[in-house]
Amino acid sequence: MDAVATKKVERVKSFREYAFEKAGLNRGDYLSLKTYLKWIKDGHLVDETYDENEQLLLKQQVKNKISTKEDEKEKLEGEKRTAVEVAKPSIEKKIKELNDEIQQTKIDLAENAVQTGYQSEKYFMYAGLVIVLSFYLLFFYASAIYASFFRNAGSILKYAGDDIALYLDSIFDVKGIFTWSPSLIIVYLGAFLFFAIGLIPHNIEGENKKWNVGLAILGAFIADSLMAYKIDLGIHDLKVMAGVADTDWHFYSSINFYMVLLFGFCAYLVWGYMFEMMLKEKNKKTGDVRAALIIKGLKEEIKGLRVELQALETKIIELETQIKTIFSQLEQLKQDLENSMLKPDALSQNLTSFYMGWRQFLNGTSDLNVEKVRCEETFNDFMQSQFNQTAILN
Repeated sequence: MDAVATKKVERVKSFREYAFEKAGLNRGDYLSLKTYLKWIKDGHLVDETYDENEQLLLKQQVKNKISTKEDEKEKLEGEKRTAVEVAKPSIEKKIKELNDEIQQTKIDLAENAVQTGYQSEKYFMYAGLVIVLSFYLLFFYASAIYASFFRNAGSILKYAGDDIALYLDSIFDVKGIFTWSPSLIIVYLGAFLFFAIGLIPHNIEGENKKWNVGLAILGAFIADSLMAYKIDLGIHDLKVMAGVADTDWHFYSSINFYMVLLFGFCAYLVWGYMFEMMLKEKNKKTGDVRAALIIKGLKEEIKGLRVELQALETKIIELETQIKTIFSQLEQLKQDLENSMLKPDALSQNLTSFYMGWRQFLNGTSDLNVEKVRCEETFNDFMQSQFNQTAILN
């Protein structure tokens, strides 16, 4: 068999003519055919138009892609190992510890060993402040409603006398809410309405509790702002009637507007905080309530950890999918690297052209029928392994 021992690139003008010549030298031997086909595939036999530098560049590009994919695969495998070996066991351990803590809390409750942390001094202090602030807010809103809707500006100007300056800047009318008149029914009912609005945020439950509480507080702020605007507008109208009004009046630049918000809305926020602290301290009074609160908090924490664990498991599945995808891409790139000396179409054409020349020699020789069959099988097997196709030659 005429074989080339080195890997030096040999340029061929015509693969068909070259194959006919080599087939004659090797008597159409199928093993020699396989060797030449492999040399063509590996780039040791090329046509005259072959550009070695271009092929080396293409080969290097494929190698760079392989390196990038391997780095990406290694990174994903590292993330997967961290998730599987570190993060997931850590979350599962925390869940187990919290479940153990729940069981221990139940045992402590049965043995009356739950530390409630209840302090009667704090409870009575908060309760006292809540009661005082409740009366304050009740009278505040009653006075504000009376000043907004029932204060008689004409009567004030008529009977104020030397106290006119005091009335002109009076935000509230305390005297009015303690002087009997039918309007006081609406005044105090309205005050209770505002007070009830302030209670709404403290009785909201559900998944969107924070949003709903925020909306309720915003509603209370808007209601207080409208009240402040109405009071300031009434003071301005009173000044207009007295002939001492500001020519450029705007409620948002008036100190009276913000004073109403300060004494009303800000006081409501303080009352709400004291009310919450009172309830929390009260809930500590009995072991059952305290244990229920502890268990509820632990269950909420477990729920959050389970959500985190589920997200982590989903991430692990996604990482596995990505790793499999990259593995397939690497296999394809490695296959491309093996075939990178020639483009697949050009390689297939060169191989086919070479075999046609080889078979031309076999067809012209009657005593090589057995070798002809072997060469046919060798060529088809080679093409099948390289391109997953079987050559059909006429």
